[in-house]
Amino acid sequence: MKRNPAESVIPSRGSPNKAQGVKSNMNRPLACGLCLAVAVTAACSSKQTRTAQTNQPPATEAKSSRAKADATQPTPAATAGELQPGQASGTYTAKGEVVELKYAYAGRAERFGTDSLVILLTDKPIPADAVAEELKSTPLLEGEKIRGLEYAIDENGVWVRYHPSQYQESGSNKLKDYKVENGIVRGTDDNSGDLSDGKYARKVKFVAAIAK
Repeated sequence: MKRNPAESVIPSRGSPNKAQGVKSNMNRPLACGLCLAVAVTAACSSKQTRTAQTNQPPATEAKSSRAKADATQPTPAATAGELQPGQASGTYTAKGEVVELKYAYAGRAERFGTDSLVILLTDKPIPADAVAEELKSTPLLEGEKIRGLEYAIDENGVWVRYHPSQYQESGSNKLKDYKVENGIVRGTDDNSGDLSDGKYARKVKFVAAIAK
């Protein structure tokens, strides 16, 4: 059929709506894709947050770990300046000379025909291989190789001799804070020298392992 030249072709009104519908349909996958990307990103972020929180130790575990670490640290001495076995502190005075004592030794030996606990407080250490003989007969003290105090303690009391002056005193009283326990002897001797008019005085403290 021939088209009348006077007639003009008028586009259908539904054409723009259809084009818009196609455009809308094309945008829908894009919008869904964006939503999916946002959801994945949020999920990853949430997972990382949960992972970071999971990797953090609980407060109680961290506290327990710190307590265990502290327990492995060495413990300091119970009392500052506390003497250990083999140590002495203090001085003695002999004819105006003051001698500082640092070492303590003890063992069983005979004095005046009686088995006694002999204690030696010296200014210098006694060689380990010479301790037994020194407790028995004091050759180093007698030979003035070292200086110190020699004690003999038995059931009758205490006898003490100054070396090298050889001045001696004895009494029925035990030393102050005197104790023998678990192979360790300890005590304090504070004497102002009244019997010698102050020429011989001593103020010492000691802890010694008893030689076997």
